[in-house]
Amino acid sequence: MNKLLLKHCIRLPLACTLLSGIAVLPSISHAQNTQFTSDQQKEIVSVVRQALKDDPSILEDAIVSAQKQMAQERNEQASKTLTEKKNLLTSILPSDGFIGQPDAKNVIVEFYDPRCPYCKKVLPELIQLTKEDKNVKIIFKVVPILGENSILQAKAIAAAARQNGYVAMMKGLMDSKLNIDEETIKTIAKAQHLDPDRLLQDMKASSISKALDDNVELLKQLGIEGTPALIVNENKIVPGAVSYQTLKTLIQNNQ
Repeated sequence: MNKLLLKHCIRLPLACTLLSGIAVLPSISHAQNTQFTSDQQKEIVSVVRQALKDDPSILEDAIVSAQKQMAQERNEQASKTLTEKKNLLTSILPSDGFIGQPDAKNVIVEFYDPRCPYCKKVLPELIQLTKEDKNVKIIFKVVPILGENSILQAKAIAAAARQNGYVAMMKGLMDSKLNIDEETIKTIAKAQHLDPDRLLQDMKASSISKALDDNVELLKQLGIEGTPALIVNENKIVPGAVSYQTLKTLIQNNQ
């Protein structure tokens, strides 16, 4: 097998499996086992290994190519999901919260985890934006991706929506410096004039768990891997915490 042909073969996305010590070409021949004998497969592996030793850039090129292809596929899937889930993203579901004017023409959807430090950092920026721009509405979708305590807090926030206290509970939990458990949740609920016993009972509802699972699934379908993440006017995904000025620019550029 000449080296030029080998180089083109290895540039296939499958070359990434070489990182874990798995030979690429034998895995291909496994699907076409009538083409190569066992001895031929061993010879191919030997050639691949030697070629990589002689020219490591072969693998580097393959990895870069595979990364670009995966990024393109993620972007295409995200765009498809934005279109398919448009109504879901722009509607305020029973387990969601929002700030701003209900009929605002600009809508930002934020996926957040209540324990995420970057989510806590960006929250005041989002609040400021809706105070200063009456044409902006923020829809909050809680996604508990940071462990069991995130799930507990997310359930409290989603359940508080049943008492029209979503945002109050969200801010109370995210501003708190205390260790969050059920007793802390009850204390925060009382401070926000919510019924703490009803809240704890509502947190156990299967519909609350399903709503959180649906939020996490939607996050995955959008190809988003962390929080916070913003969707601006249904067409722009913005991962990570952003400044107030950046938020204003995003609104201006995505109307």
